[in-house]
Amino acid sequence: MRTPKMLITLALLLGLVICTVIFGTQVLRLIPLVEVENSLTPTPSPVYGNVMVVTRDPSLPTPPPVLRSGSNGPAVVTLQKRLQELGYNPGSADGAFGPGTEEALIQFQQQNGLEPDGVAGAATNTVLYSSSAKAYTAPVLTSTPEPTAPPTPAPTATPEPAAAVKMYVTADGFPLLVNREHLLPDDYETYDLVTMNDYCPSDVVKIKYKSTLAEKEAVDALLNMLRAGIDAGMKNWQISAAYRTVEQQEKLFNNKVRTYMNENGLSRSRAVSATKKTVAEPGSSEHQLGTAIDVTIPGASFGSTKQAKWLAEHCWEYGFILRYTEEKQNITGFLAEPWHFRYVGTEHSLIMRDENLCLEEYLQKYYPQALTKPEQPAETAAPEAEGENATQSGETETGESTAAETGEETPELSSSGEEEFDPGFFEPTDGLTEQGLIEELQQGGFDEEGEG
Repeated sequence: MRTPKMLITLALLLGLVICTVIFGTQVLRLIPLVEVENSLTPTPSPVYGNVMVVTRDPSLPTPPPVLRSGSNGPAVVTLQKRLQELGYNPGSADGAFGPGTEEALIQFQQQNGLEPDGVAGAATNTVLYSSSAKAYTAPVLTSTPEPTAPPTPAPTATPEPAAAVKMYVTADGFPLLVNREHLLPDDYETYDLVTMNDYCPSDVVKIKYKSTLAEKEAVDALLNMLRAGIDAGMKNWQISAAYRTVEQQEKLFNNKVRTYMNENGLSRSRAVSATKKTVAEPGSSEHQLGTAIDVTIPGASFGSTKQAKWLAEHCWEYGFILRYTEEKQNITGFLAEPWHFRYVGTEHSLIMRDENLCLEEYLQKYYPQALTKPEQPAETAAPEAEGENATQSGETETGESTAAETGEETPELSSSGEEEFDPGFFEPTDGLTEQGLIEELQQGGFDEEGEG
């Protein structure tokens, strides 16, 4: 059975349904009316912000589409002509958007406050084809003053190093005379020394001491001479001595003094005088020039060999002279040394051979100023003359035996020099007879150990 409360609820629901139907009917009736109204009155577009309105010049053509590098056609021609009108230079109006057009467009954009991207887009075209487009204005160049350069100091001339000079010849090209009366200059310097053991082929010549040095010019001439000797059947060549330093010469001299004191009982002053007969004092040896070379044969007394005879005959042809001969010993002051050859060059050696002149005679005839004797201290001007080696054991100008007998180490380059003989110096009471000295000197060029 329905209660009154339920009846009231049903009545309300029924009323709500009736109202909804009536409202829907009204809405459906209004829709066609709204569509008609919209078609008759367009909705205006909203305006945002402050937009500058550019009034186009009605006489100008319609702006072209977006143009950029690589574009072509009539629109590009229009762009180029407009740029030309405004004073920009895109080149010829050929309808090709190239680098010239792009550069002119960028200039226009820069001077008109636009983004200089070189593209003729909407913003650029709007300004370009408007009456407000700015014509080209050349930029004002502000000259920057050049900085004042500080004064350049005058360059200080760097002295050129002195060129090497061949001091083994005079300024006029003559061989330098070296003996007790004509000492080597204090400032003497070698020119171009080479290590003979490295420089000379072993199949041509044996170098007795591995550190033997000599001037390259002399060594080159020596090799030519010895090769010629080999071709003539002369073999087994050996070099016993060549360049010697002042220190080596001094040690050789002192060793010989000690030998005379120990073995012959001489006082030191007498031993020094005796040493001057067989060993030159430092500064008076041709070996210090680097152009004097002692040639020997291992295990033989060189003066009696066929090699010595061949060299005595042919050395002149290669610029060498046999420096000390028996024939000229009264002029040179030295006993004959068949092993001692001095390089002077063929321009001198051939004349000396043809005219049979020793070096002193040659210089006296052709360059007498070379024989002018320099002033000497009293102690070095003593009448007794000295020579360079040929030692007691017969070592060819090395001084090797003298050092062995005194227990001292011998320098590798220890050849001595020219022997000089004064028969009036020694007395029998000196403990070394005149004949003994003669025999000692005359044994030069022989090596008892067979090494020359």
